[in-house]
Amino acid sequence: MLNDAGREIPESIEGLGPVRPYRISEKKIPVPGVPASGRKERPGFTSSLEKAISDSGLKDNDRISFHHHLRLGDRVVEQVLMVLEQMGYRGLILCLSSVMGSAAVAVMRAVRSGLVRRIETTGLKSPLSDALLAGEIPEPIVFRSHGGRARAIDSGETFINLAFIAASAADREGNLTGSQGPNRFGSLGYAMVDAENAAVVIGITDYISEKPLERVSIPGYQVNDVVTVKSIGDKTGIAGGSIRISRRPVEKLIARRAMEVLIASGSIRPSFSYQAGSGGISLLVSRYLKDHLIETGIRGEFASGGATGDLVEMVKEGLFETLWDVQSFDDTAAASLLENSFHREMSASRYAGPHHPECIAHELDVMILSATEIDRNFHVNSITGTNGRILGALGGAPDTAEGADLTIVVMPSFRGRIPTVNTAVRTVCTPGNTVDVLVTERGIAVNPRRRKLPGLLKDSGLPVLSIDELINKVYALTGEPEFPDEGERIAGVVEYRDGTILDCIRI
Repeated sequence: MLNDAGREIPESIEGLGPVRPYRISEKKIPVPGVPASGRKERPGFTSSLEKAISDSGLKDNDRISFHHHLRLGDRVVEQVLMVLEQMGYRGLILCLSSVMGSAAVAVMRAVRSGLVRRIETTGLKSPLSDALLAGEIPEPIVFRSHGGRARAIDSGETFINLAFIAASAADREGNLTGSQGPNRFGSLGYAMVDAENAAVVIGITDYISEKPLERVSIPGYQVNDVVTVKSIGDKTGIAGGSIRISRRPVEKLIARRAMEVLIASGSIRPSFSYQAGSGGISLLVSRYLKDHLIETGIRGEFASGGATGDLVEMVKEGLFETLWDVQSFDDTAAASLLENSFHREMSASRYAGPHHPECIAHELDVMILSATEIDRNFHVNSITGTNGRILGALGGAPDTAEGADLTIVVMPSFRGRIPTVNTAVRTVCTPGNTVDVLVTERGIAVNPRRRKLPGLLKDSGLPVLSIDELINKVYALTGEPEFPDEGERIAGVVEYRDGTILDCIRI
């Protein structure tokens, strides 16, 4: 089948069964009610992971889940998989909000040992990504956006038998939080949907508070058991991975141009809403936005997504009324979540779930996205490079791109002499019909569906080109890239947020 992103999708995929191809819809996805969570018994406090797992009733081939709020500092995934291996489990399905650092190494070992047969995630890093391309993972990896993962779990399509939720603190009622304790990491937004829907929930912490928690992220009635371990990880790792502020002159130029696009488009107006991705250029746009808001006196309604210290300061200074936080990206944000009433923790469902009646992504005026490449149809690739290597993740890009009134992709036109603006992307991750503007150091391209925007930008003196003109300009410097041939085996599938298939990763 040819889907609406122009990609060939089989009617059925081995290991996954029948699939639906992506189709463009001009309307928002229907909004049914979100299923109510079940109330569990009063949680127990178990002395070991082995006993808690044994008591859970977990069986071979069941699905287990983890979150990635500790990012590069996470040590829970590694500890749990080691215990599961020792207990003799086989063929488990691993459902993670994302996987990186030592967790990726642990998952790779679990795949090779036979403990894990399938992985469902928004993104993964080396060496696990290398194992995927080497064909070591028995079943295709399912890549879901943050909103797509929430939808699949909320709807029952993805049933979690046992959820392992790392918490920086728990109290004697079994309430969990990420905002207190020696390894606080902030919001527990990605884990909330797991706690609400999993058959069994085990909280894992290295700090038990004898007093009631000051801020409860996951209530004790959603938790079956709490296990205390020596350490859940290192909180300094939450600022690792893709979280960095650009210092390169080219990236600063791109960020300044993106800011000029926002001004010229009229998007920066009273009570506007804003989100920027985790890439370095995106985060730099936020700093330029702060200067502009101070200079003009414009005030926004809310900023959202992953929270940084910069966004916290912007709200503290009155530049926005509210900060909606699904994941805290540094310790300043983690501390703010406990200290400031304007700082609101939200679940992945509230953040980006396509069926959530109060989806924050659907209320965005502006979204700034990073990417690995983009093509003439404005399809965005955020997972693979031109050479097919796994470099990134879906994250919340497909969710916010569809929901925002103005979606801007910021990226250099080439990296290491390899063009990032191409005739076709290697992997479609965010469909082009949801993307409005591309900003690079060599020009700005506007999606033809935004008919009024090119005139507004040209009147402001910005270097606006057609996407084909920009591609030709880049190829004149780099030459046309050679796209490696794809194999026949489907090693991964990219789901759109509604559960349809955008693309396949073949090896």
